[in-house]
Amino acid sequence: MAQHSPNPARRDRVTHRARGTLSRFAVLFAVISLPVTACRQPASDELADGSDALQTPLISESVDDVDDDVNEWFTDVTAATGVDFSFRSGRSADEYAILESLGGGVAAFDYDLDGAIDLMFAGGGELADRRISGAACGLFRNLGDFDFAAVTTAAGCEAANHYNHGIFPADFDGDGFPDLAISGFGGVQLFRNQGDGTFQRFDTWQTHSSHPWSTSLAWADYDADGHLDCYVTHYVDWSWDNHPRCSGPPGVPREVCPPREFRGISDAIYFGDGQGGFRRQDQQVGLAAEGKGLGVVAADLDLDGSIDLYVANDTTDNFFYINDGHGRFQERALLAGVSGDPTGVNTGSMGVAVGDFDGDGLPDIWVANFERELFALYRNDGQNLFSHVSRRAGIGGVEGLYVGFGTVMVDIDFDGHRDLVVANGHVSYHSSQTPFRQLPLLLHNQGDGRFERASPGGYFAQSHSGRGLIHADLNNDGSWDLVVSHLEEPVAILRGSPVPHDRWALVRLVGSVANRDAVGATLHYSHPDGEQVELICGGGSYLSHSDRRVRLLVTDPQHRPETVEVRWPSGSRESFPYPADATSVTWVEGQAESVAAAGESR
Repeated sequence: MAQHSPNPARRDRVTHRARGTLSRFAVLFAVISLPVTACRQPASDELADGSDALQTPLISESVDDVDDDVNEWFTDVTAATGVDFSFRSGRSADEYAILESLGGGVAAFDYDLDGAIDLMFAGGGELADRRISGAACGLFRNLGDFDFAAVTTAAGCEAANHYNHGIFPADFDGDGFPDLAISGFGGVQLFRNQGDGTFQRFDTWQTHSSHPWSTSLAWADYDADGHLDCYVTHYVDWSWDNHPRCSGPPGVPREVCPPREFRGISDAIYFGDGQGGFRRQDQQVGLAAEGKGLGVVAADLDLDGSIDLYVANDTTDNFFYINDGHGRFQERALLAGVSGDPTGVNTGSMGVAVGDFDGDGLPDIWVANFERELFALYRNDGQNLFSHVSRRAGIGGVEGLYVGFGTVMVDIDFDGHRDLVVANGHVSYHSSQTPFRQLPLLLHNQGDGRFERASPGGYFAQSHSGRGLIHADLNNDGSWDLVVSHLEEPVAILRGSPVPHDRWALVRLVGSVANRDAVGATLHYSHPDGEQVELICGGGSYLSHSDRRVRLLVTDPQHRPETVEVRWPSGSRESFPYPADATSVTWVEGQAESVAAAGESR
């Protein structure tokens, strides 16, 4: 398929960047032959007796560049929402199993199609008597004005057959109602939306013959047949038969074993037929072996019309799969410069997000990593080449301080630049390095390629055991709200501050030839500095699923675009009129002309 053509000025910048990246390959291949030492160390802040008293970490949480000139961007409204839910890890069994360290995620989707985004949380499970059991998930229906009702039992989606980690809605049977896939230890549980407010258990994928431990999933149409497929990340080969005893720091006899103690499990991919049937094909389509997958995102990262994949692996090289357009992949992470740190050494990667942080019309990749590692911001240089620009972007100020999990890349202060939010928390219970509960991060995009850490107070001034993180517009006011899941701690719902103007619109895409969820679509429109690109992604963050709608925002009323070009996953292109101010619209594939005729534009 044809490459998307950027404007000439940006194309010149891309060519220059690509040549610079190629010139650095000699250095990269020189360092990959050096021995790699695992970066992980057992860590946490809780005392051996399980109390919450904090030890003094060796690494300070202070950051040189802190942007204090911020408004109260988010307000913690959890107590008023009626949402009271916590992930159960099984920690009380005192098994110190690596299973209990992963935590659970959260999903935002409109399960009953009433126009309000609902929330669902993974429940986890228990490890009593060396048996693994599942805990019920939590589905909360949005009643409006940040009021939610618990409907899990009534909706029939407890999903407690297995210890569960992640929630991934997708309309895999194409009937217009979002179905569910729920990852965890023991298999991926599938639930079909009945269209009447209830779900019916549909199937369970035993994704591995002996170690079916699935973490993050990414729904997308990888083979371009119009039907959703599912990429499944697997973690490690832990089981009760492979449950080593690991010690902690001096004086701590027992600790959760790090992932380097285990072998990674190869990922899986299931291709759908649009009716709920799936066929599995892994080796046939070029998947790499033994990753230790925790995060995955599917999107058209090279803007060629096919859906690519980026997988965040824990202590092994990350994967970057380039799709040939027919569901066959080439793994190119090392050559692309996105396999690990700036020297090519692998990292402990968990959460991942994609978006155009520098406004050049190319999607970039952001990865949350382990403590004493640099969180990775990979700038897209074009031609499937990336540069590791974290230190150049000012993110080195938080290097080594956090264990990052869920993350999003969204514009939270309405200035047209994507900011970064990360939920942090340790995986081990005893630490001489960093605390078990950690502060979340909000990195404010300054618009010049650099970020500064913001300190908006409230939730962001408190330490948490962060895991899943999503963005969603829960009251349809044009502002992104945040929802965070924690380990053995109540979830948090953070209301975003109101948009200070009405020059915004929420857009939902619906495919007709393409998959109905329009995963893999790209939206392009002009802004004063060049070209803006928005991606409809599958997966992302960590064990979680964000609001799939796109928010269009005009910061300068004198430079309003006339149209928005949509490239659908089917390969078709349409130009829709830019929406009126402060509206929510649905664009259906093939209906751009009727939308324009109806006068939907401003």
